[in-house]
Amino acid sequence: MMTKVPTRFALVTFAATLALSAAAFADDGGLYEKPLDPNSAFVRVIAPGATTASVQNSAFNQLEEGVSPYVAVAPGDIPVSSSFGEGSVKASAGKFYSVVVTKAGATTVVDDMTKNPSKATLSLYNLTEKAAIDLFVPQAGAEAVSDVDSGGSKSVALRAPLAVDLVVREGDKDLAKLDKVEFKRLAGVTIVVTGEGDQVDAVAVPSTIAR
Repeated sequence: MMTKVPTRFALVTFAATLALSAAAFADDGGLYEKPLDPNSAFVRVIAPGATTASVQNSAFNQLEEGVSPYVAVAPGDIPVSSSFGEGSVKASAGKFYSVVVTKAGATTVVDDMTKNPSKATLSLYNLTEKAAIDLFVPQAGAEAVSDVDSGGSKSVALRAPLAVDLVVREGDKDLAKLDKVEFKRLAGVTIVVTGEGDQVDAVAVPSTIAR
């Protein structure tokens, strides 16, 4: 069982660990490899277990862990689908959206993507029935993301580049572990947590924009 450290100490330790880890990397890559049209909205599908998805007129037939790339679209009502069902999102310019499509229906999350050139975005989605989950960084002894409600999501900007292990926890109980998740400047990583009861699984997928 891992012991939580005081919040103030944890934040200082976490920041120091990220700075040390970042120094070890030279290669970068990101969501923003090309300038983004400020008049576009960006929409993607998250459908755990699905192999296909579409956003407006863009189709994806080989999803990585059920997560599609973001698609740049004109603002408005954007239709989406997966092999589980259909949905839509009312998208505004300059914003990023994830539409979670399951057999139970579709829900939309507005993603907070950083545009800080020295940072990466970590997004955690709790698609379990757990009331709240956290994402713990063993190297830092601190939580990167805390208290993500069932069906909810939170994003945080991390200093990059770096690679760290991540542990999904419920309170002090470890649920799933991800080894050496890599973060790059102006890029993103999506963590999707699924499962029932104590059978919980987590996947890490790079957040990308379809080109």
